[in-house]
Amino acid sequence: MSQKDQAEKTILEGISYAKLEKHKDAISFFDTALKQDPENVDALYNKGMSLLKMKKTKEAISCFEKIISHDPNHVDALNNLGNHYAELQQFQKALTYYDKALSNDPWYIPALYNKGIATIRLERYDDALDCLNKVLDKEPENMQTAYYKGLVLGKQKKHDEALLYLDKILEKEPDNNEAVFYKATELSELGRHEEAIAIFDKILKEFPKNGTIIYAKARSKALLGQNDDALILLAQAISHYGRTIKNWAVKDSSFDKIKGDPRFRTIVK
Repeated sequence: MSQKDQAEKTILEGISYAKLEKHKDAISFFDTALKQDPENVDALYNKGMSLLKMKKTKEAISCFEKIISHDPNHVDALNNLGNHYAELQQFQKALTYYDKALSNDPWYIPALYNKGIATIRLERYDDALDCLNKVLDKEPENMQTAYYKGLVLGKQKKHDEALLYLDKILEKEPDNNEAVFYKATELSELGRHEEAIAIFDKILKEFPKNGTIIYAKARSKALLGQNDDALILLAQAISHYGRTIKNWAVKDSSFDKIKGDPRFRTIVK
């Protein structure tokens, strides 16, 4: 057996252990292959992926960077480097890696999806929709992508369209709590507060101390003119999330009609 064939066999053995989530064992095989050929891209990539599973991010990134030094067009390594910087909240830097991957393969779904999420965080919603739409063109049943598209449409004040996407997700995944919450949020944005409150109440039965949900319900109550209920709920939300909720409430136009109420000033001071 040639040295190349032996290396391929060793890597395949490592991959079989990785599939079993035995990543420490898998890495021992990848390292054996790398002793024979320190620039073996397949061994470096699979070692990097196992290191990620083991939460050894720094070592994993080193593997991906070595790959790029040998093969600057390796889309999987570029995508993982992008993910690393996205996790560090360095979204602009993450985009440089996603864009490099996409320059080599414009329909590389992982980079398209991840670029979409990064551009959402940068509030570049048109760019985000472009990426998410491309993913949905190839994977129309990708519910996670549909979910983020719904969020982006909501950010763009296209609330009816956002609601359609969230309903589509809930047809497939009725227990998707995030989609349920954002559906209620979109109903509220459309002035359908009673429907929104019914959904908030349903969520609160399962998560009674969720300050974000309580706050959202308080907003709808205020917009319905149910000021006493709104103030009680706002105080409850603040008891769970404190200063964050206070800052939201002070800036939130939903509470404009009760901001002159001494009780509101006491709650948010």
